[in-house]
Amino acid sequence: MIIDSHVHLDLPQFDTDRERVIERARTAGVEILVAIARARPDGESVARTIELAESHEMIYAAAGLHPRDARDASPEILRHLARALEHPKVVFLGESGLDYHYRNSPRDDQKDAFRQQIRLSQECAIPMVLHCRDAWPDLLKILKEESRSARYRGILHSFTADRETALRVIEFGFLVSFSGILGFPHSLHIREAAHALRLDQVLIETDAPYVAPNPHRGLRNEPSYLTDVAASLAQAMDVSFEDIARNTTRNFRRLAGLATGQTGDVLVYAIRDRLYVNLTNRCTARCVFCRRESSPVASGYDLRLEREHTAAEYIEAIGDPGAYEEIIFCGFGEPTLRLAELAEIGKALKARGCRVRMNTNGHGNLIHGRDIVPDLVPFLDEVSVSIDAGDADTYDKIVRPDFGESSFRGVLDFVRACKGRISQVTLTAVDLPNLDLEPVERLARELGVGFRSREYQPMVGSTDFKK
Repeated sequence: MIIDSHVHLDLPQFDTDRERVIERARTAGVEILVAIARARPDGESVARTIELAESHEMIYAAAGLHPRDARDASPEILRHLARALEHPKVVFLGESGLDYHYRNSPRDDQKDAFRQQIRLSQECAIPMVLHCRDAWPDLLKILKEESRSARYRGILHSFTADRETALRVIEFGFLVSFSGILGFPHSLHIREAAHALRLDQVLIETDAPYVAPNPHRGLRNEPSYLTDVAASLAQAMDVSFEDIARNTTRNFRRLAGLATGQTGDVLVYAIRDRLYVNLTNRCTARCVFCRRESSPVASGYDLRLEREHTAAEYIEAIGDPGAYEEIIFCGFGEPTLRLAELAEIGKALKARGCRVRMNTNGHGNLIHGRDIVPDLVPFLDEVSVSIDAGDADTYDKIVRPDFGESSFRGVLDFVRACKGRISQVTLTAVDLPNLDLEPVERLARELGVGFRSREYQPMVGSTDFKK
């Protein structure tokens, strides 16, 4: 299922077949539509949009003073807008922002209306939908000037700028939403921006009835074409359509304050051609960058486990492993804490010819008080050990292990024990701000194993590592 985060359903282009448009969207797998209303003196757009949202469970609404209408801004319109934001199905303020391409409203009026709506969104604690066309320097300047201690929450819709601008918008706290423009031939810079973002930072939209995606370009756009936008974003980000659908759906629901829709524990989860086994949430480290306790979400999957499951349940959940290039024991926990289940599942996979990898913190020998590598050799093709530092002092500050001063030495001993008995051994480290990864790379060379850096994904409210 996918979510269209921006559509103008109240416009006259849909007057003849609005209900059929909504039904076609549902048939195409669109589970939610966000209908955008423009706050104007007559109030008709807001009223029609809220009526649509009330009459269709799948429709939610946003209301705001579009920059083209900024000349009409008045205390009365802002009061009407504030009342509309109280409606339970109005989940965003917007679209608001700046548009210097069209000259419907003077720039000073646009800036003033934008600032007023930023403040209104902060007062009402409701996320914003931003519009920007040919006005990026002023938009970013105003966002910086109006920001308070907390980050913004909202969407930059129908993104058309470059990679650097996308990253700036993300820093402010917005998600970046891509429309059909992403797939146009002249949009290489937009595709490069999309490629630079993470899956937890993006949304998709049609902006219907405008900018129909390929292969519908030139036609009236409609929400059922959202699958083509999702396919373009998947190609730009080098992920699967399913990755885009799952992540953008979760991103939207989290932002809008809606239930994620996930039911039950996630025992295994697929990302492209790899299957991951979520064996436990328990861990013997409390890494400064880890989201295990606050938000254990990976690629759109909530990996929080209500209970620990049996090896048989995992084998059943895996099903036919032949569709995957690799099976990886990896979740928000240390798999060697469940060594018996790990071995049973791993041997069952190896018997079926699977390539098996384990991501571990390297504490397995410390946990069990013995060399556990012989237990791993029968089924592991690769072990990736997250060491995250090149010396004991830095390791203790970043990883905060349960085993105290002996932890770093214990991880090195585990790596040495794996080398030569498991085909591929790799040290990994998160590229934390202010952390030099060269000592970790040097350590890997000294140990005669591989090295790989992992992307740092900061948590809201987190601080940079200080050595």
